[in-house]
Amino acid sequence: MLGMNKTVTALLIFSLLLSVFIIVSTDAVNAQNASVIRIKEDGTVTGTDKIRHSGVVYTLTGDLSAGVGSNEAFIFVERSDIIFDGAGYTIQGSGLGSAICLLRSQNVTVENFVIRDFSKGIDFWTVENWPSDSNYLSKPSASNNKIINNVIETSRNANSNRTRDAGWCIYLTDAMQSVISSNTFTCQNPQGGVYLGNSTRNTNLVNNNFVGCRIYSLVSNQTVAYGNTVDGKSLVYLDGKSNQVFEEAGLVYLFNCSGISVKNVNPSYDYAVTIQMVDTVKSDVSNSGGYVLLINSSQNSIHDNRLNSVTFDASSYNKVFANTVTDFSVCIKLYGDSNFNTIYGNALLDTLYSVDAENVHTAGSETVAIQLGDPQFGGAFNNNIHNNTIISHDCAVKLILSSNNTIADNLLKDCRTGILLGKSHFNVFTENNVTSCKYAVGIYAESSNNTFFCNNFIDNEIQCIETHYPTLLSETETYSIGNTWDNGKMGNYWSTYNGIDANNDGIGDTPYTVFEYMIDNYPLIKTFQFFHSLPQYDPPSTPTPNNDKPLITQEKLPTIIGAIIILSIISGIILYFRRLIFR
Repeated sequence: MLGMNKTVTALLIFSLLLSVFIIVSTDAVNAQNASVIRIKEDGTVTGTDKIRHSGVVYTLTGDLSAGVGSNEAFIFVERSDIIFDGAGYTIQGSGLGSAICLLRSQNVTVENFVIRDFSKGIDFWTVENWPSDSNYLSKPSASNNKIINNVIETSRNANSNRTRDAGWCIYLTDAMQSVISSNTFTCQNPQGGVYLGNSTRNTNLVNNNFVGCRIYSLVSNQTVAYGNTVDGKSLVYLDGKSNQVFEEAGLVYLFNCSGISVKNVNPSYDYAVTIQMVDTVKSDVSNSGGYVLLINSSQNSIHDNRLNSVTFDASSYNKVFANTVTDFSVCIKLYGDSNFNTIYGNALLDTLYSVDAENVHTAGSETVAIQLGDPQFGGAFNNNIHNNTIISHDCAVKLILSSNNTIADNLLKDCRTGILLGKSHFNVFTENNVTSCKYAVGIYAESSNNTFFCNNFIDNEIQCIETHYPTLLSETETYSIGNTWDNGKMGNYWSTYNGIDANNDGIGDTPYTVFEYMIDNYPLIKTFQFFHSLPQYDPPSTPTPNNDKPLITQEKLPTIIGAIIILSIISGIILYFRRLIFR
């Protein structure tokens, strides 16, 4: 009997829970029980009775809620030359998909909507559930569309590590002559915001308010932007300007600029890019935080900042000095033929303990202080890396497909690998202190003709190792050749060297075997003494997030679901007893 009561109780609870999920599922699509809404090319509206139609004006008459998949849209606007007015009503999503799809739309105005909890608010790109009878493919690029006076808040997408899925209030691509004006954009993922694809042209971005989000824009393509703010500060977006000074901006985007001075930009959130320079020359960034990105830019200076990262893509003849860089997976990265740059006097710290380290390790990669080159985007050449303090990384200095660089006068300490070479040649390493690392030097994928001399290798577990098996950079077993460990007169100091110096000339009487066939013929008996001091640094600090921003985190989600279930069970019990009383 007791077992039967338990069974009945369990079935009752299961039924109540099932009813809860049925109710949630039913409420999720609340547009006349249709999965999507269409404003069709012939002017008719399907999927809801909450859109009033008068001529070319379509007006929402009540709130809508939807549950669509991760690459699906809720409302399709297929007719051109119309005004779609939200009249202040809300389109409520369930965390995924796009609220409104405007793929290849022509002369459509979307205004006065409140859009919440989609991964994309207004989407100009393809989705998986577009209607099979819709005539998208025969249309030209989207043009002359206006997005005006909307409030759009996107969710934190589960795949937010990918740019396309970061949570975009507007995802604009393959579009010409667009106007985005007087909107408020809020994202739970600060990597999201407004996406301006490379195929957009002549976009007007005016008087918008960004809260906890940004712009993604790698090419300007005649974009005009003014009057926009990020977290209450000005959003600087310039194309073809010169000789201006900007202080305490929210975010900065420079295209084809010269002589711009950027100071005191310290973001409230962990944006993917804080200051971006594209085709920009002779400009200066100082006293700022966050992430700095240079693309095809030259003769710029990045100095006296407290940053998360500096990245150079096809950028040459720049200087990075006197910065503290920390709390990201790669402090400084150069690739894509980024050549003749000078990186000196920086403190590069603690990527091993950064918030990004766990994700990097899970993906099978490693954190790095300075990385020259990238397996996908190519190498960096003739750069000068000197007088930097580099502490607590998976790898201190990593060279991939990069040659003819000089790495000198640096302190590399407490790293898994001090120096790592992958298919990199003719680099010079001198006067570096490599201390307390598991591997002082690692070589793989045939890295040849590199030179090491007057370095101090102290208290490392393994001074040098070369791997010969196939790697990402080489499909076959490889061996390096021509790497030398002295300059013909002096070699390096090795704390593991046990030889003697009978003639007191400071050079060991017997060579030091570095690894396999690699020999230091002139090992130093004492540490090499530098004639400079390495830079001093203070403990790093990171931007303080704005805690006023509402976030439903994964940690809070079980509590919220539990509360919903308990409330639903209580409601079911109350309903049951009410029926008994009034039967």
